[in-house]
Amino acid sequence: MDPRPIGIFDSGLGGLTAARALEALLPGEDLIYFGDSANAPYGTRSLEELDRLATANAAFLGGFGVKTVLVACGTVSSTVIGQVAERFPFPLMGVVEAPCRAAASAARGGRIAVAATEASIRGGAYVRTLRSIDPALELFPKACQSLVSVVEAGHFRPGDPVAEAAVAAELGPVRDFAPDVLLLGCTHFPLLREIIAAYLGGGVTLIDVCRETALSMKNALTAADALSERERGERQWFTSGDPELFSRYAEFFLGRPVRARQHVNEVLSLTRMKPEKHIASVQ
Repeated sequence: MDPRPIGIFDSGLGGLTAARALEALLPGEDLIYFGDSANAPYGTRSLEELDRLATANAAFLGGFGVKTVLVACGTVSSTVIGQVAERFPFPLMGVVEAPCRAAASAARGGRIAVAATEASIRGGAYVRTLRSIDPALELFPKACQSLVSVVEAGHFRPGDPVAEAAVAAELGPVRDFAPDVLLLGCTHFPLLREIIAAYLGGGVTLIDVCRETALSMKNALTAADALSERERGERQWFTSGDPELFSRYAEFFLGRPVRARQHVNEVLSLTRMKPEKHIASVQ
């Protein structure tokens, strides 16, 4: 067993979908979440900026003695996670490989669309991973950067006209492509799941990167005998933005009161630390 907490970070609210998935699958684990809302969105940032932000986020969570960190950010997971992971003695797990395998398995007609941030689509990690799984897949990557800003502004509830208009504007080409599967390649996008499903119609399977990655983390921790034996773990919530605003949105999404605290990362020098054997592989 390993009673140390699991860290989670994202550029803002989106990673709450990952926290919710981990809570459902691993209720006995302590979770520490950091949403870097002050620096959102990540999807339009340079690789150097992403490297520095992700390193600072992981370092903050490392201060709690975490056993692993879930990088609940498709942009970081598809660009700089490998180099960031080399700096820490605990493993970082991203949101690319497990969801891609699930998407490939669900695509009976071989047609997969990928909705992600500009940086993720530009980096090509989702497409490369899907191609490595099945070179015959027909793929349609689509940058949907505006959906991140829409979610961060609190527009993600069904019936919200701003959210519905943004989904229609971004996913019109995806609907024309008529995929079997839409891979939601940003952790913000499952917050829009009901709106997206209604817009695309019932024939499209939506793959939630957070649920698939949470399953992968559970399997990795189980194999390493690194699960906690508690019945119910503790939760801590941090944001670099407005903690009251974050708490209000988090409460709506998680279905219970949330008290977030503010943390703002200092600019860190990018020192390298020797990693130990990973519990879960970098993805």
